[in-house]
Amino acid sequence: MSFLKTTLLVATLAAGAVCQPVKAHELGSRGDPTAIAQSRAAAEAYYNLADATAAGYEPLFDCTDAGAEGAMGQHYINKGYAMDGKLVLDQPDVIMYEPQADGSMHLVALEYIVFKAHWQGSEAPSFLGQELKLKSKVGVHPVDPYYELHVWHWRSNPSGMMADNNRSVSCAHSG
Repeated sequence: MSFLKTTLLVATLAAGAVCQPVKAHELGSRGDPTAIAQSRAAAEAYYNLADATAAGYEPLFDCTDAGAEGAMGQHYINKGYAMDGKLVLDQPDVIMYEPQADGSMHLVALEYIVFKAHWQGSEAPSFLGQELKLKSKVGVHPVDPYYELHVWHWRSNPSGMMADNNRSVSCAHSG
């Protein structure tokens, strides 16, 4: 097989893998670097906020800041994804942006969530090699209990790639 055909075949297979739903239990407890890379690749379609809003993402509350613990940024939620009771690799439920001084938004992370009422397992779901955390607030805003996992693909996080808050993110320029 020629180099070009091999390259096209690999690219086609990789694209197909990105578009496949990944069940929470399929990644195991140690994580899957390939799945994490696919998560980033799939969510890059939302790097520009206009593309995210065109795909159904809308602002959720205000820019979320936890003071000395860091910030999460401005959440944009896709309600269809968030309410489907599934964790799908290429369908992040929430995307987070950091407000910039010029009024633009910079993509910093994404979040996978599943509401506790929709989760069918007896234990907390695991996804991307991590057990999701049970939460009942977004910042200071109370919400129905949900499981969540942040993934800081676009902003290095001193607390770890999947920590809740990031001291490298700020809400200083939020409107």
